[in-house]
Amino acid sequence: MSKSRHYSEQEFEALVSSALDELPIEFQRALEHVAVVVSDRGAENHAYGMYVGSRRGGSAYFGGGGMPDEILIFRDTLVRDFGGDPNRLREHVTHTVRHEVGHHLGFNEEGVRKLGL
Repeated sequence: MSKSRHYSEQEFEALVSSALDELPIEFQRALEHVAVVVSDRGAENHAYGMYVGSRRGGSAYFGGGGMPDEILIFRDTLVRDFGGDPNRLREHVTHTVRHEVGHHLGFNEEGVRKLGL
């Protein structure tokens, strides 16, 4: 396994932004009221990403005044496991973004896995 290199916040956020830009336009529209946040709390959550919200809609869509839905992409765990290979890191960031978007669209863990996410 090759040693992970350091990725700055800006470098990693560019990978996440690229993954979001590659989504079909319908999925991009579904994320208009969703905060996509890069975090370094993946190790404590034992995850590469996490969806926090009420699935497809959330309070932001209906003016509920609650917290907006969030997709967290964990830089620490993704870089730890895939940072030694820039292509693998990009691939896994894209996969993680799509996986969490799947949760936002209403799929549970089994559902996103059946979709190959």
